[in-house]
Amino acid sequence: MVGISGTPYDIDDTLINRLKDITARVSQMRQTGALSPEVLSRLRRFFKIKNIYNSNAIEGNILDIGETRLVVEQGLTITGKPLKDQAEAKNLSIAIDFLEELAKDRSRPITEADIRQLHFLVLKTIRDADAGKYRSVEVEISGSAYKPPAPESIAGQMQEFSAWLSKASVPTTGNEAENAITVATAAHSWFVTIHPFIDGNGRVARLILNLILMRYGFPIAIITKADRSRYYDGLEVSQASDLTAITSLVAECVEESLEEYEVAASEQREHLEWAQSIVGKFQKSERVRASNQYEVWRNAMELLKSVFRQTTEIVNSTASFGGLWFKDFGHIEVEKYLALKTNSSAKRTWFFRVDFKSGNKTARYLFFFGSPSFQMRSRVDVTLFIAREEPAGSYSYERLDNLTAPNVPGFAEIGYDADREEFLVRSRIGHVSGMKVEKICRDFFEDVVQKHFSN
Repeated sequence: MVGISGTPYDIDDTLINRLKDITARVSQMRQTGALSPEVLSRLRRFFKIKNIYNSNAIEGNILDIGETRLVVEQGLTITGKPLKDQAEAKNLSIAIDFLEELAKDRSRPITEADIRQLHFLVLKTIRDADAGKYRSVEVEISGSAYKPPAPESIAGQMQEFSAWLSKASVPTTGNEAENAITVATAAHSWFVTIHPFIDGNGRVARLILNLILMRYGFPIAIITKADRSRYYDGLEVSQASDLTAITSLVAECVEESLEEYEVAASEQREHLEWAQSIVGKFQKSERVRASNQYEVWRNAMELLKSVFRQTTEIVNSTASFGGLWFKDFGHIEVEKYLALKTNSSAKRTWFFRVDFKSGNKTARYLFFFGSPSFQMRSRVDVTLFIAREEPAGSYSYERLDNLTAPNVPGFAEIGYDADREEFLVRSRIGHVSGMKVEKICRDFFEDVVQKHFSN
């Protein structure tokens, strides 16, 4: 067995080589730029929702991952699901945002106050009287033979733990590589052993685990709902100071995250190569002209989006409709614009989505960029197509051009004619007409409400 410095824990020495291999893998990815800011940004949303769902599910939260995403990203209230479970999802999202801020400054020690703040964010509005405060009563851990310390000893034990954590949370030369996973796991297990709060200890422990990993430059470890039994078994063994089982699980979770990072890095490289090939098709003078056209077109599309967003907010402020939600996916960069302009393919061209809900009826409409249809091609270079979620609740979208149901709105495609400074709309039957942006938005909203919610 190998001791973990400054802690009461040790691990089987057979794990050491595996941990070294993971460290070498992380180091290589950083040296090659595979863990670039662009890659990390793309993965942040995916890992955040996955983390929230699994961490809450381990504690018995019944929201599925899709419902978790709706609650966190769109602020929706899920009918028929406990409000406590939905509050747990929102709270953990806020706590993760705070955690990411703590992770940025690697020279700043993590303090006892930081841990209490994490707990406050996890438990606020659920158990306000206990949020951020150490427990004052004895507790038992369901399904475990281990009995946490008495409340009067918590303050002293947390001081001892925090004194170690303040040093361990600041990577220094020599401890940055081999110690990342063991330090993170020790911090997690030590905190769980103290069990300082009346509720929320597991969530905070997993936040501390990932905070240490992030400080050391590692991807986070997401312990999944499927690993719940193995996780609890590892924690039970850790009460006797043996962290081998729980460290092995954390190492496996880090490896899974690394695989996701490697895929994202590969996609990023492919995107850069694709972008370079698109730009290479244009002569310098053509690129300058196309870039100028892009800026004009982009400003027009941003105007369109802002009107749709404002209309959503205005309708939401009235009591005459159930609810609307606007989701912004950002704008496409110039390389994708050039690809669509030349009828080449481009991935991830979603622009925005509007969700309609009234009673038990819902309708989601997605607006995404593409090469113009035959009817629009002579006047515009890139257009905005409209798709609808089919079937409802599936998050799978079908272009309105391909739908034949009687409740399909009339608009199918929107473009901007820069020469005439005019927005164009193509109906599903192929008619193209110039329209003001406000009328496009108003007519679309009225059409959707009439088609879906008039009965």
